[in-house]
Amino acid sequence: MEQKLNINSILKSDNNNPIKIGELNNKVISALNLNCSPRNILLTADRIYHCEKHKNQYKDENSYNISMANIPEIISNPDYIGFNESNNSIQYVKKLEDTTLVAVRISYKGSLRLRTIFPLTEFDLNKKIVSRKLISYN
Repeated sequence: MEQKLNINSILKSDNNNPIKIGELNNKVISALNLNCSPRNILLTADRIYHCEKHKNQYKDENSYNISMANIPEIISNPDYIGFNESNNSIQYVKKLEDTTLVAVRISYKGSLRLRTIFPLTEFDLNKKIVSRKLISYN
């Protein structure tokens, strides 16, 4: 089990220095046929503010907080993974209180940064699985 993220601690820091929240591993690279090597996935405080825009999409604030705290677990042990070519992002999906998608953007410099997090409805999850936009990780 991965360590939980302390979002409040990150937001209280005086800087926007990136912190490591996970790692793109060879299993994901191979499964998604990505042309890159393993590397760290980073998060900056400004992205947390962006993620808060999706808070009202969760069933309640507690579910949102659970999803945010479990970002490292979602990345290290997802139920499903996918790659969104339109925005060059790796998608990690895990069923928690709400099924949660973590999008990690691959920048033009090759770095990996958390882009956003939001819940998926069961309908949207199944649609992505049927269309092969998401594949089982295990």
